[in-house]
Amino acid sequence: MHKPSAWVTATARAAHQLYDTPLILNDPLALRILGAEREAELRADAQRQQHPLAAAMRATMAVRARLAEDSAEGAPQYVILGAGLDTYAYRQPSLSMDSRLRGNDGVGVARIYEVDLPAMLQWKRGCLRDAGIAEPAHVSYVAVDFSGDALMDELQHEGFDAAQPACFSWLGVSMYLKPDDVMRTLGDIANCAPGSSIVFDYCVHRKHLGDDERAGLDFVAASLAAQGEYLHSSFEPQLLEHMLRHHGFHRIEHFGPEELAALYGPRLSGIFRLIRATV
Repeated sequence: MHKPSAWVTATARAAHQLYDTPLILNDPLALRILGAEREAELRADAQRQQHPLAAAMRATMAVRARLAEDSAEGAPQYVILGAGLDTYAYRQPSLSMDSRLRGNDGVGVARIYEVDLPAMLQWKRGCLRDAGIAEPAHVSYVAVDFSGDALMDELQHEGFDAAQPACFSWLGVSMYLKPDDVMRTLGDIANCAPGSSIVFDYCVHRKHLGDDERAGLDFVAASLAAQGEYLHSSFEPQLLEHMLRHHGFHRIEHFGPEELAALYGPRLSGIFRLIRATV
């Protein structure tokens, strides 16, 4: 069974293709991977999609995915942690084994690893089959539970080259984990080859939020709890940077509402923020 949050994320990315102009994330497979029935429902949902909350959700999902994909261009390895129904790997041109998968700038990545819970990967691959989307030879599927499994061991078992730099994307996951599990995963990535990086989002500690943002966080938490999912971690931005540097990351870039608006246009809430950290 898939997690509701993964389905919500995939639906928001798909709705972005239908209801937003200009596109922040151009994803021609976002609708297709949902399946014909869900796509038809989404196309018929124009009135609800005009609600400001729906538009904000679409913008958030599109912006965070765009930052991760932009950061991955040129990396020899791209690891998508908590892959869900992400379609990056399937939007790349079909190239020979000795070629690099090209991104928007023609550089791209050579090898992609999709990491998620075993049941999530099984669900995702079923969605791919149902949609007639082929699994490229350059993609490996790695089953990992972030609350207990050894991430790097599982990656290397599937061919990950620890001697080569890698870009990691970790979106919509950290807030569902306990802080120790978040730090352990970040510590594992900090031990990768120099030049490796991670883009991830996190929930900002309440004391750093305004009144409206705190109310928004309470609404999000209650909505998730009603679906059986819970927020387990939040961080103070500067303390999080300190912990990242302690683990061995040397370049830390914060992306709050102002930075993301300058890059991609929409002004997002400050409840969830993004960081790009480089080893």
